[in-house]
Amino acid sequence: MNIVFYDEEIFYIFLLIIISYSCSSSNKAEIIKIGHIGEFDSDIWGQINKEIEQDNCKLDIVYFNDYELLNKALNDGDIDLNAFQNYIYFVNETNEHNYKLSILERTFVAPMHIYSKNFTNINQIHSNSKIAIPIDRVNLSRSLQILEEAGLIKLERHNNNFYSLSNISENNLNLEIIPMEASIIYYNLDKIDAAIVNYRFITDYHNYNIIYYDDVTKYSPQGQKAYVNLIVCREKDKSYNIYNFIAVSYKQKLNLK
Repeated sequence: MNIVFYDEEIFYIFLLIIISYSCSSSNKAEIIKIGHIGEFDSDIWGQINKEIEQDNCKLDIVYFNDYELLNKALNDGDIDLNAFQNYIYFVNETNEHNYKLSILERTFVAPMHIYSKNFTNINQIHSNSKIAIPIDRVNLSRSLQILEEAGLIKLERHNNNFYSLSNISENNLNLEIIPMEASIIYYNLDKIDAAIVNYRFITDYHNYNIIYYDDVTKYSPQGQKAYVNLIVCREKDKSYNIYNFIAVSYKQKLNLK
């Protein structure tokens, strides 16, 4: 799986050396709850958990199935950090709901491939094929651009932040593009011809074929900035050393993978 690491702050390695942090001084460990989707990086969280145990801290990875719940849970104080969203999703969510959240780290850009159970390459997509894409407007917009890059549709240019189905200017195969909750697309691959699946919802994709690879290394600098994934905290906690240590340690371990 191709990913791009966003190295905006080149000094992050040195933070691991100089960072100073402390958790609860009592015998009871401080539990740090991290909202997350998918288990692709569970080994990394496990390594970080071992690192902070010596300071009487412990990670609790809280798994969600719905994107829309994680920023609200963080803003409301139900979790302490979250690690699931890209930059453009974060900006859209915080502006729409007036969440008081802050970016701790920009980590990597993950691809959104096109998968199919029955097809083995993109050229097998035929007239009236059914293709599922995520329904939230950030990932729907990105999915439409991937379908265009794959040569399946054409989009009219516009000045808005997000593309929608109404922006499709050419659909010569009369494809049926079906917006669907991102968390259930994987479970419906048997019922459709192809789908764009967010990487967090398809950690086990061996039963399906990747018929089009979303090569994020070819994204423009603006695209990489827009789709870089984040580790996020509440604004009031952005200087808390242990949270910064967790975010920096996570990013470093991704770079080493």
